[in-house]
Amino acid sequence: MPTDYACQAAAERAARGIAPVRALVVPVRRRPVQPQQPDLPVVLRTYLGMPAQAENKDPENQDTTAPPAVSSLMGASVLLVILEGLKADMAGSLSEWHSGLSLRLPQAMGAPVAGKPKTSSGRQSGGWQVMADLQKSAREVLTDLAGRSRGGSAGMGVLNVQLVMIEDLLSGTLRRLDIPVETAAHCAGELVVAAGSLFGLSARLPPTAPSAPSGEPAAQRD
Repeated sequence: MPTDYACQAAAERAARGIAPVRALVVPVRRRPVQPQQPDLPVVLRTYLGMPAQAENKDPENQDTTAPPAVSSLMGASVLLVILEGLKADMAGSLSEWHSGLSLRLPQAMGAPVAGKPKTSSGRQSGGWQVMADLQKSAREVLTDLAGRSRGGSAGMGVLNVQLVMIEDLLSGTLRRLDIPVETAAHCAGELVVAAGSLFGLSARLPPTAPSAPSGEPAAQRD
């Protein structure tokens, strides 16, 4: 079962993994600059019922809205999306999960959601709740995996193959979000390693090729 420490460490690694792409996925937003009010004497402004004129500030500090900082809570939110992908694969609904990934992944990184007030990712229900959800979701993955493969090394082998597939889908989604190829691949790889660490995988291993029948050579990869 994933421990509190494992969840925290995985979330921190995921946060480091998404940091290079976060500014590209959730760029600084521009706000419309309010037009300057006419410079009128204080007495006349009071008579006309106009508010006091605000102090002039640097326009560059007035027309931009920086996204929330990358944190372990944001990393945990992204890991929750990945774990949902693992569960979707075991439930036979991976295509549905993949179809919404280009929307959910930026949202987990702090992109604003239409019709909802902008809040920092992972803080809607409190940071402790996000980490608790991460631990619960990882436990559900282990339960499903144990039921399908009876656990042990066979279960970890199945999980490894799933993670490799999830990595490919993550990388492809990031590329469709205009992330450079190498940056997308690095981010996806770090996220998969972080997700694997929840289950005791210290590093991602290449998927094991199926064994060939006795007397026949295994197929060679190009």
